[in-house]
Amino acid sequence: MTFILQNNEENMMKDKICLVTGGSSGVGKATATGLAALGAEIILVSRDESKAGETISLIKMQTGNEKISWMYADFSVQSSIKEFAARFKERYDRLHLLSNTAGMIQLNREETPEGIEKTLAVDYLSHFLISNLLIDLLRKGSPSRIITVAGGLRLIRNVKINFNDIQFQKGYNGLKAAVQAARARVVFSAELAGRLSGTGITSNAFQPGFVKTGMGNNFPQPLRFMSKLIQPFLSNECKTSVYLASSPEVENITGKFFGKSKPHDFSYDPAEGKRLWELSLQLTGL
Repeated sequence: MTFILQNNEENMMKDKICLVTGGSSGVGKATATGLAALGAEIILVSRDESKAGETISLIKMQTGNEKISWMYADFSVQSSIKEFAARFKERYDRLHLLSNTAGMIQLNREETPEGIEKTLAVDYLSHFLISNLLIDLLRKGSPSRIITVAGGLRLIRNVKINFNDIQFQKGYNGLKAAVQAARARVVFSAELAGRLSGTGITSNAFQPGFVKTGMGNNFPQPLRFMSKLIQPFLSNECKTSVYLASSPEVENITGKFFGKSKPHDFSYDPAEGKRLWELSLQLTGL
């Protein structure tokens, strides 16, 4: 079976090195498949080698692209992300696309080995950390792009980052933690765009739409059952992420939020971006 994209141009991403976090499933898998169909070299990053192997075999079969590989990282553990970045730099001397698509929903509060609340660690800080660790390779691959998955614009517009208790040490709610992390990703993406001005690296956030994911795996049984029921009605494609990653139309566009391959208004207080950046530096030890 051949994977067909809208406005597909054969090999338009040939010789482009694309790193996709959370690439074994969900939005990451959909993004990786779409970019592989355009001829890119894809590196999937995830914890599960077996699942990654299945995904790679499927992408190769669907696209005919053999340039798909896997590297290990546990995005809930900062030391694992740092070790991965070091290994990646040993293997590659440049990077053209970083797709920040790892994510989860954690209904019960847990902390990582570094003492960070797990939703914040995976859904936001991992993106902040890996983006900063690989900036030098993205500079060498310039013009290059960073794309970061977000969530529904209506949700993230109406939520505030609780800087006084960003780790929900009091009154943890898994869904609230996930939505707060989604806003943090969009604010970070825009803040990063400003800090990368003039480097040839763009940074944009996107709403993936209704893509099949494994997010429901951590839900209680009734919710997990409902999640499985709707999966057949969801898409295996993520056209917006592939568009942002590959289209010449957005080569020089940065600091925007995209949905359905179109930019949407998202405004935030620059003080929020600066405060989030400084807090993120502290929490990641950068």
